[in-house]
Amino acid sequence: MEYHNGVYCVSARELIDGGIMTQGSYAKAAQRKRIDVVRHGGGQGRYALVSVESLPTECQILINEKYGDKSIRIAAWVQDNYIVDQAAMSFFNNPEKTGIHNLSIDKRREYVVNASILNICIRLHDNITTWQRLMGKKYDWICMSSAIESLKVQLGHTLPSSASRFRKKVNNYRKHGYTALLSAKFGNKNALKNK
Repeated sequence: MEYHNGVYCVSARELIDGGIMTQGSYAKAAQRKRIDVVRHGGGQGRYALVSVESLPTECQILINEKYGDKSIRIAAWVQDNYIVDQAAMSFFNNPEKTGIHNLSIDKRREYVVNASILNICIRLHDNITTWQRLMGKKYDWICMSSAIESLKVQLGHTLPSSASRFRKKVNNYRKHGYTALLSAKFGNKNALKNK
């Protein structure tokens, strides 16, 4: 779920994998222009987006049940406020800070994206007024983790999908900073085992 040029959209993959439409019914509806395909998929990670308003009412109801209004609002807010953490980029590109000299470019990018998303989650958690306006009285970790999970394809993060593991990751990140995102397989523990 995301906004594209001001239109609230669902990805074709979410429609099909979520059991809201079959592959065949999606293809037929798109071909006959019964649904508004706002952006077509294909090429370098580009995926099809469909206007939620153009979907049949029963599909819209299923989307609300599956992804929930709160998760949708949170995911949209996270996307609107997503900023690449420049300090994380500096940290993960410096082998002296990470202690890892063979960190691939893909891993560095993954860690920067994860840090950027966690920063947004912490900012939302700390801003009670914004949180209450989006979710009500209580901080809902289940809703937050499902909103972040829905952004996995769009943003390319590798954060946990389970609410308890996601909460643990946020708390660990708060406590230890960027080092909390580094995989143990790059550290000395695994290197010592191999010697």
